[in-house]
Amino acid sequence: MKSVFAECLENEFHKVIAPNFFSSFNRVLIKDATRFIIPDKLAAHFRGSGSSNGKCKAGIGIQYEYDIKNGQTTALEVTDAARCDLTDAKETSTDVLPGDLIIRDLGYFYLSILAEFDRKEAFFLSRLNVKCNVFEDENGSPISFKEMHNYMIKTEIPLLEKSVSAGVKEKLPVRMVVQLVSDEVYEKRIRKIEKKNRESGYNTSDDYKARCRLNIFITNVDSKGLAKEDVYAAYKIRWQIELMFKHWKSTCKIHNFQPMKYERFVCQLYAKLILIVLNLQLIRNFQSYYFSKYKRLLSEDKCFKTLTKGFERLLRVIKQESSESIKELLKIAELFSKEHWKEKRIDRVNYLDIVNLFTCMSDN
Repeated sequence: MKSVFAECLENEFHKVIAPNFFSSFNRVLIKDATRFIIPDKLAAHFRGSGSSNGKCKAGIGIQYEYDIKNGQTTALEVTDAARCDLTDAKETSTDVLPGDLIIRDLGYFYLSILAEFDRKEAFFLSRLNVKCNVFEDENGSPISFKEMHNYMIKTEIPLLEKSVSAGVKEKLPVRMVVQLVSDEVYEKRIRKIEKKNRESGYNTSDDYKARCRLNIFITNVDSKGLAKEDVYAAYKIRWQIELMFKHWKSTCKIHNFQPMKYERFVCQLYAKLILIVLNLQLIRNFQSYYFSKYKRLLSEDKCFKTLTKGFERLLRVIKQESSESIKELLKIAELFSKEHWKEKRIDRVNYLDIVNLFTCMSDN
């Protein structure tokens, strides 16, 4: 089952949604992990991530990396749940190539890794870790985000960009883009951190409170490659991975397993992953087709649900001769074209908006 799964990934054909999407970069890599608890009897094979009550003895972690520019899975690895994102970032940093743009969340943040990307002439876009200080220059004092927030409020500047030096030891030159957040977002962040600090016996510093009022990004992409006004939209692309995990769990039930012996469990796990990869192949190719034809994007969630319900149809596509397979594919295409589109949410930038933004920028 593992070898079949590896072959599915190796032979994956990919379709680009828009050929000029993020044209300044060779690849745009987004990565995240999902974890779930499995029966305790499998703890000898898959260690749990641990928890405060000590009940998570066995768990699975799946590291998934996707090149969203070229429509290709670049990594899909099953690990222990105990293997953290930072460990993965360190162990896979050599896979990055010149001209790549890497977008990940704070779990993968490590300044020396970002410095390595920079040395390899690759690019990164990341949130700034709260433990990372930034300086006006290599010899300057740390920037006060409390003062920066006060300045932005006083001057009514919602978005600010500075060239700074990140880190005490690394001294990595980066562009820092700072964005004011709404009071609603701020209150949500403060409630979360103060609850955590109370449980640990800590006080929340004024500087940290000021950081909670800001979205702070760092990147080594110059302003021509990524304008400060577009940094937040580019970073939001990372959410496509988290949405994908949601489909895997809610629709494909990848995390649902009954107690069973190790060999049977692994076979079922990789069978589910094979089905997911096959589904993604169909969905992404139809996404490319319909976007080029109608400039609309299919919803992965709706397509996943349709394919999962019609599993027999997918099997027929795989098993039958080419002429019959084409007929089945046309039936799937007809299903997808009926109310399977991504919906526009009020006051929220969605993936279609981002694709259009960075495609239009390339056209211009």
